[in-house]
Amino acid sequence: MKKLSAAILVILAFFAFAKISFAQESESKVDYSKEVIVDSDLDGLTDQGEIQIYGTDHKDADTDGDGLMDGVEVVQGTSPLDSTDPYFSLTSTAQETPWAWYVSRAAGIIGFVFLWLTIILGLSIRNPWLKKIIGPIYSFDFHCFTAVAAVFWSLVHGTSLLFDKIIGFGVKNVLIPFFSQTTLVDVRLLALGIIAFWLMVVMAVTSYLRAHMSHWLWRALHFMNPLAFIFIVIHGYKIGTDMKNIYISNIYLFSSALLALIYFSSLVFMIINKIKQRQQLKG
Repeated sequence: MKKLSAAILVILAFFAFAKISFAQESESKVDYSKEVIVDSDLDGLTDQGEIQIYGTDHKDADTDGDGLMDGVEVVQGTSPLDSTDPYFSLTSTAQETPWAWYVSRAAGIIGFVFLWLTIILGLSIRNPWLKKIIGPIYSFDFHCFTAVAAVFWSLVHGTSLLFDKIIGFGVKNVLIPFFSQTTLVDVRLLALGIIAFWLMVVMAVTSYLRAHMSHWLWRALHFMNPLAFIFIVIHGYKIGTDMKNIYISNIYLFSSALLALIYFSSLVFMIINKIKQRQQLKG
């Protein structure tokens, strides 16, 4: 259990560090000439991107001194070279920092990590490979906890956008699929995230109600877990601004592919066990 807790902390710390190196490049290609890709001022733009495309200072995270990092301004569609950019006419405070946007990004990645752990812990009960790493005695209780944690951070991810003055979402926009009419993001991709959230809520609640439900119903509901995960992966990869960072996007895709591999291997083990049980009954 201590090893598992340590692994969780390492994963969360790694993603947190990766977010610091967020890079939002334009569609233009940057010529790195086989040089190491670095972001010296940690503003979300690579040094060569700032030199070749944006004309910003790669040694200063806030070139125009308006209180927003250069990478944030590029994402928001404002100029990192102009402190009087129109963005500020949309806000009540000239030097306001988009904390809601930061919180939403961070909560989205943390929620993804907890959902990933939830599925891994659920699979560990039946997968012999995972049983060697994760103690079955602790896996179910911790599985329920991570499910609730995933729901919590997903809720933070969505509701934090209610405080983003640029997006201007209302409660219905973040809770009802296809309700939003925004042109800032693809409504279909937004709906996938909302649907996945409600699927996660159902699975988290039924995890604690397992003793009061029929086994087949509980199993049927929990087969929605992979569906929710697929929706989350598509939602996060296609709509997440952090996916512009090659390191974060690669980690995101690799962890998703690894989980898919483990899931299918668990199905194979389950089918093999069922076949063996039938053969034993016949014998």
